[in-house]
Amino acid sequence: MSLPLVAILATIGFSAAMTRFLRQGAITERLRLNLSARSPLLEKLFSCPHCLCFWNALACAALLARSWVEFVILVLLGWRGAYYLNRLFDYLQKPSPTGRPKQSPCQVCGTPWNDDFLQRRGFSFCSHRCWFDYLKKMHQEVHRPDQPLFDASGVFIRQEIYPRSFFEVDPARARELLDSDEGCVYVDVRSAPEFANGRPAGAVNVPLFHYHGDDLAPNSNFLRVMKINFPQDAKLLVGCQVGSRSLRAVEALIGAGYTSVANVTGGFGGTRDLLGKVVTRGWLELGLPVEYGSSEDQDYETLAAKTEK
Repeated sequence: MSLPLVAILATIGFSAAMTRFLRQGAITERLRLNLSARSPLLEKLFSCPHCLCFWNALACAALLARSWVEFVILVLLGWRGAYYLNRLFDYLQKPSPTGRPKQSPCQVCGTPWNDDFLQRRGFSFCSHRCWFDYLKKMHQEVHRPDQPLFDASGVFIRQEIYPRSFFEVDPARARELLDSDEGCVYVDVRSAPEFANGRPAGAVNVPLFHYHGDDLAPNSNFLRVMKINFPQDAKLLVGCQVGSRSLRAVEALIGAGYTSVANVTGGFGGTRDLLGKVVTRGWLELGLPVEYGSSEDQDYETLAAKTEK
């Protein structure tokens, strides 16, 4: 076996294994959680198999290639080979389908089965519209006050919500809504220290995660505190530092029955690319009103204390 073939197999194997480890490994879950809270770009990097396969193949090719030609070949073969190898593993590990017969009629409108039907949750749907109508009906009829936000290892459980049941606004638009509508509330879901170091004027603090040193620990009382302090029809503008944590908070709130929720893109600090260049300006960089320090009627301790009464 020639060295180039060994290098190709090593690059594909290494890239596939590292990609799978970084995306799905139990040991790396805390790392994924911390990085996704800091930057949407880092969250995208760890959630996109194409990106991870490419960077892993690039690193391996740099070590094994003996020329620029070999380097390019190893990167390309390692990148695509690792991706399709992991897809094969996913397919082999996929459990056998269970639930209702495949040829069942549409769960919503009763249309007879055909080959274009969608299979979701063991049911059949004739179109995405019927699937979305089913989700909307489920969230209107089913009350889920105790549904967990985090699993046993502290990883956020993605909430399946009715598509586009919330909207997104930039910080400038959020400020306009706060000024024009007295019923709007800005909910800052960053940790308490971040909130005290600077926040949008008038914001209240209900952290989705608490900081413990350099690690983020999930706030298991997030929904409980929200429900005690805000009715489900409250007009909520949800923001964080860059927009990642707030999106997860919005997802959880919609799943819990809140009907008027907006994610503030860019958050308080804005987003930057890997070179530090501003991608989206946040509340602070836009020069919008800012408050500092603690406030008895706005901080988390005050809001959380109401759950103990």
